This record gives sequence, C-alpha cells and structure tokens, in this order.
Amino acid sequence: MRLLEGLLVAAVFYLLGAIPCSYIIGRLKGIDIREHGSGNVGATNVGRVLGRRYYPLALALDLGKGLAAGLLASHWGLTGAWPLLLAGLAVVGHDWSIFIRFSGGKGVSTSLGLLAALSWEALLISIALWALALWRTRFASVASLAALSLSPLTVWLFTHDLWGVVLMAALTLLALFRHRTNIAQLRRGEEQRAF
Repeated sequence: MRLLEGLLVAAVFYLLGAIPCSYIIGRLKGIDIREHGSGNVGATNVGRVLGRRYYPLALALDLGKGLAAGLLASHWGLTGAWPLLLAGLAVVGHDWSIFIRFSGGKGVSTSLGLLAALSWEALLISIALWALALWRTRFASVASLAALSLSPLTVWLFTHDLWGVVLMAALTLLALFRHRTNIAQLRRGEEQRAF
C-alpha cells in the first residue's frame, strides 16, 4: 500500500469512529452532553442525562462503529496486522473526535464492536462480564473495564489470532487510561453509579 493511499484509508477508519453518536443524540434533544452529567460523550452519560431509554440507542451506535470498522478492515484485502491496526483507529476517533474538538467517549463500546468482528464468542463473554460487574457494583466504569479485561485471552481462545490479542490488549490499556479519573474517584468513594 502506498503512503498516500494508506493515509487515506487510515483517515476513513478514524472518521468512522469519530462520528459522535452520543453528542448527536444529545443535540437532537437540545442538550450538549459534554456540559451535563459526567461530561463524557458516551452511552452511560446519555443514559444519565437523557434517561435510560436513550442508553441502548447510544450503545448500539457506538458498538456499530466498532463492528463496521472491524468488518470493513477484514474485507479490505490487507494482510497481517494492518486490518486490525486500521480498525483500532475507529476507537481513537471515538475517544478523540475531530468533530467535537478532539473530545469523546472512553472507547469501550466501540472496542466491544471490534471484538464482535473478531469473535462473537469472545463478545458474549465480555457482555456477561459487563452485566455481572454492573449488577454487583452498579458502577459503569467497573463494568466497562471488566468487559474488556479478559478480551485478549478470549480472542486467543476462540481465534488464535495473535494480532487480535495485541489489538484487544492495546484497547484495554487505552480504556484504562481513559478511565483514570473514574479509577481515582472509585478510590475516593466519589464515583457515580450507572444511572
């Protein structure tokens, strides 16, 4: 792949992820989601600010971005690590969207969409971990990190794809970084419950 072509393809994946679904949902309701609740541009904050009925929509759209990126990358005809690296740019776009001044969500839903493209079985395990952690703790941040925590292992178990393992490990570390404020709030006992 030539340099210019590679940059254009990378931009497509980044821009796909950069579509700020939660922000758009909020704007359609007359609210800038960044100015309410946690200020995060993600599904959980949509649920907190706009009500629970909007949470599934925001979640599905963010999952869909990751799934679309994963499927597009797998059918692009590239080999080796390139398809997964390009798909990972969708999560970068979600976390730092050019459309909302490089703010964004925390990337968990979009990462889980990518996981769905790698292995539906691994996704089901992540969903089960998410539901269990949310039920036990009522903290969306804990549930989100639990959902991603075993994904490198489950991707290896179900696909034996080393690059898939590397991608999910990198996305887990990125999610930990994006949740650093939540982790600090959990330690201080100040973290908000899900909704």
